[in-house]
Amino acid sequence: MSLEKTEKGVIVRGPIASSIINAGFGTPLSGLAVELNPLEAVYLILKKKLLAEDAQELVKTLSSTLKDFWSIYSIYADLTDQGKKVAYDDELGCILQIKGEKRGYVPLSYDRPLTLKALVEKAKKLEELGWIAVLAIVDEHGTVTYYSVNTRPPSLELLN
Repeated sequence: MSLEKTEKGVIVRGPIASSIINAGFGTPLSGLAVELNPLEAVYLILKKKLLAEDAQELVKTLSSTLKDFWSIYSIYADLTDQGKKVAYDDELGCILQIKGEKRGYVPLSYDRPLTLKALVEKAKKLEELGWIAVLAIVDEHGTVTYYSVNTRPPSLELLN
């Protein structure tokens, strides 16, 4: 097995590549190779499913590729551990559940604050694209709590 750091993450070559692909990670490349994005690579390294010679240094390098990496990683890892197939969308700034129910997870943490206005805007954008918006709050320990986001205005009964 060989690991090659790229701009997009890591390329893994060798027989382990097919196991990684079969587990639902990465983008297959020609030959026995798979490209992993930084979230996937760090997840597999920390779960000890991908061994690297200098794992600590590789994780440090990969985690520097994305602003607020550890908050986003906490959500990614939690959802992946639940068996959900998810991917980070840099343009939306959300984690999207790409298999099963179409949910868009909006990250919020002390590292990644969000105003109520920005949350509603993100939620409306996700809804326009056909996704169900979910607020994913990461506490200082990396524990994630999920809340559904409803962008409909409250009924008059609630306002009285």
